[in-house]
Amino acid sequence: MTLTELSEKANFIAGHQRVLRSHWNHYGNSLVQAITLSRASLHLSVGCNNDNGLGFWLFDHFLIRVTPEQAFNGHIFNYTIEARDDQQSVLIGRARLSDDGMLDGTIHIDQREAVFNHFLDKINGVYTALYEATERGESLTLATLAQHHAAV
Repeated sequence: MTLTELSEKANFIAGHQRVLRSHWNHYGNSLVQAITLSRASLHLSVGCNNDNGLGFWLFDHFLIRVTPEQAFNGHIFNYTIEARDDQQSVLIGRARLSDDGMLDGTIHIDQREAVFNHFLDKINGVYTALYEATERGESLTLATLAQHHAAV
C-alpha cells in the first residue's frame, strides 16, 4: 500500500468519525431540547451531559444515561439506569444511529419530537415499574427495577 492510498483511507475514516460525532451531538441536542421544552409533567430533568453521554434525573432519584458504545466507529447507544447513590447500572435499551442520521432506521435526528418519543419508548418500562410499586405501596430497588424491566 502506498502512502497516498493509506492517506486516502485515513481521511475516509476520519471523515466518517466526524460525521458520527456530529450526529451524536445533534441527537443529544434534540433530546435535551425536547425534554426541556416538554410541557408534560414527567419529573425528568437534564443532568450531566458531556461527550461521554447524556444524563437525566428521574424523580431526582434515578439517573437515566444515554451513552454511545465504547467502540471505534460505534453506532450503538446504550440506555441505562442507576440509583442516585449506587454505581451499578442496568441496561434498559439500545438504539442504532446510522451514518445518515437515522435512529433505529426510522427516525431522523432532526425530528425532535420523534427523538423524544423514541427515548420515552426506551424508558417506558421504568415508569411502569415505578407506578406499580407506588400503587402497591412497595419500595423499589434498582435490582427489582432490573427484574421488572427484563420481564417487560
